[in-house]
Amino acid sequence: MKNSEKIGRGRFVALIGFLLVLVAGATGGICSLVRRVLWQMGEEVSPQLREKFSKLPNYSGGVFRNSQPTTVNLKKGGFSPRLLRHLFASPNRPTTVVPQVALTKRDFASVPAEFSVRWLGHSTMIFELAGMRFITDPVFGNAAPIPFAVSRYCESPLSRQQLPKLDFVLITHDHYDHLEMATVEFLSRQQRDLKFVTMLGVGGHLKKWGVAPENVVELNWGESVALGRLKIRAVESRHFSGRSFGARDTTLWGAFIFEFETTDSAGATTTRKVFHGGDGGYGEHFKKIGDNYGGFDLVCLEIDAWNENWRGHHMFPQDAVKAFGELRGKVLLPMHWGVFDLAMHPWNESVGILAREAAAHGVAAAFPKMGELVSLAEPATPLPQAHWWE
Repeated sequence: MKNSEKIGRGRFVALIGFLLVLVAGATGGICSLVRRVLWQMGEEVSPQLREKFSKLPNYSGGVFRNSQPTTVNLKKGGFSPRLLRHLFASPNRPTTVVPQVALTKRDFASVPAEFSVRWLGHSTMIFELAGMRFITDPVFGNAAPIPFAVSRYCESPLSRQQLPKLDFVLITHDHYDHLEMATVEFLSRQQRDLKFVTMLGVGGHLKKWGVAPENVVELNWGESVALGRLKIRAVESRHFSGRSFGARDTTLWGAFIFEFETTDSAGATTTRKVFHGGDGGYGEHFKKIGDNYGGFDLVCLEIDAWNENWRGHHMFPQDAVKAFGELRGKVLLPMHWGVFDLAMHPWNESVGILAREAAAHGVAAAFPKMGELVSLAEPATPLPQAHWWE
């Protein structure tokens, strides 16, 4: 590392520390805030777990690795000085109120539906599949351990306190915009027997924050678990992990496949499949997944937070359309957008590009407002198509 990079990074860390002291001092809780920030960073992977992981094909040198070599240019990608923009209101945020469908517990039936989903913004989604209800990557606040950093463009259409009863929670990886400590603590108090399905190593964070060990299911790529009628399989995504500078890639990241059988009114049985891409860039793994498991009724893929220097870690909207084709999907639902400014582009640029690309390639895409119901149960209902972000 060049001296200039070391100095820049050191100044950044020092400034963050100074800001923390200022904020905490103003509220009279310096020690409390520092403890809270450190607690949110989660649990370090133990030497025993690292030894266990060392026998896995996707782990070497003390870290998990993508099967396709992936690098990121932190200097050009916006590491030190540019990260300071996350402390202030984003210049890329919407200038008007973002349209939403406000929700409460009363909007959810006591018995979950057979096949529906509500996108709540970014990667937080409530699925109802095979009579089970679960939430993915639930984040309702900001996306950083510091209270005022990486703030939201808008509130969630459903508050944490209004969440309906869940059968399980799915966490794709441990980044702050996908794993929120406050929500984990809340849910583990509200539903003591609630299951959490996640990737290898992430369970350490969950257990530290109050989830009972017996309620944590950790998977490697290719492994699966059955909950009720639903089969959940973890598959590869091309990304990285870490909640602190010193814990990069010590826990795994991934995508998920949900598979279940449903019976129609005539008694015919059909297998339905959903692909949830988690977080990650385009790569060779999409074709492999499509060849092995493809033919998905619904494909949920990230479209935002792209940057030329992060191409291996985040998808461009054009990449999502290509990946959708390789997965042999029927309906594309874009996610990982609309809530946080994680790159350097206007809040609605990604979805606008995707809408044009989908139309040009004949891709059936759904564009729900945050909170709007998308139903893929038979008989099928029209997909949300309004370009509300315009």
